[in-house]
Amino acid sequence: MTASFPQRRLGGAFAASLAAHAAVAAALAGLAAGWQPGSDNKPPVLLASLQAAPPAVAPAKPASAAARARGSQGAAAAGVPLPQPEPYYYRTSELTERPAPLARVQPRFPDGAPETGRLKMRLYINENGTVDAIDITEAEPEGVFEQAAAEAFAAARFRPGHKDGNPVKSQISLEVSFGAPLALPTPRRPL
Repeated sequence: MTASFPQRRLGGAFAASLAAHAAVAAALAGLAAGWQPGSDNKPPVLLASLQAAPPAVAPAKPASAAARARGSQGAAAAGVPLPQPEPYYYRTSELTERPAPLARVQPRFPDGAPETGRLKMRLYINENGTVDAIDITEAEPEGVFEQAAAEAFAAARFRPGHKDGNPVKSQISLEVSFGAPLALPTPRRPL
């Protein structure tokens, strides 16, 4: 007799649990449909019609890089050409090997120029060792030596900069002096 009592108790508990869970599920389903307990009214039916939306106006300020990346996936799939990102030219501090000229670069001395001059420039060198762009950042005197230096360095060939053993686009800053004698290294005396 004692063995049948726990089985009846377990069966009763299971039946009560099942009824409680069914009641909670029914109440949640009714709430999801908009029905409130105690009301006999059925929830209202939602009626909607589709209309064409007016054309979207482009935002006034540029989107973030993350938003452009998300939007570019859909545009590329639709066949819309996307602007290419600007190439990145590594700074010398980011490189494992700096770019170096393969031959000496000799800008011509412009006719009618003063005896000396100096300019600072930044060269943008691609992974093949050719110069993609030149940015002259400072010149003394202005408007005299820039063209000669730009022509000479644009034609120059470089060993490209390397990052982790691979040739990469890089940028280097240079200072070019015109008319000033080059400082010769002093020979070392043997010890």
